[in-house]
Amino acid sequence: KTTTCVKLARFLKINNKKEPLLIAADLQRPAAVDQLKVLAEKENIDIFSMSSNKPEEVVKKGIEFAKSNSIDVIIIDTAGRLHVDQKLMEEVKNISSISNPDETFYVADSMTGQDAVNSATEFNSYLDITGVILTKLDGDSRGGAALSLRECTGKPIKFIGTGETIESFDIFHPERMASRILGM
Repeated sequence: KTTTCVKLARFLKINNKKEPLLIAADLQRPAAVDQLKVLAEKENIDIFSMSSNKPEEVVKKGIEFAKSNSIDVIIIDTAGRLHVDQKLMEEVKNISSISNPDETFYVADSMTGQDAVNSATEFNSYLDITGVILTKLDGDSRGGAALSLRECTGKPIKFIGTGETIESFDIFHPERMASRILGM
């Protein structure tokens, strides 16, 4: 998910000529902020982080920073959530209220199959997502999770991760996935 945030920022910078800012609000996973910094630095992408144990505070300050620096796009990296974790789901709802995002993506690992579908469905019930980013489509998975994710959430898959490198990221093309699923 953290890597996917950087991939999305790079994609928008290169393809849409946007100036993205990554806000490091994943304060649950050790080294998540450091990982975001290292990856963003390599791509010359701005990042906002601060010493805090409150993601909502980081997001508020990050948005203030973005506004005062004429940033085009803000991407907020939040903690990963298990669908059963009520506390983290409330946290992400608060972050959404603070940031009022144009897009809210659920990042799903294509290798997890039905678990990704269950988590995405639960996540969507708490926070009305606008789309899905499907990762690890370079693996053995043929992408069947894509069909289930679309059907169960009613939300489109907007982007895909197709490898481990930051460049391995693209817009989702349903016809290509259909061909892949059918083995064509």
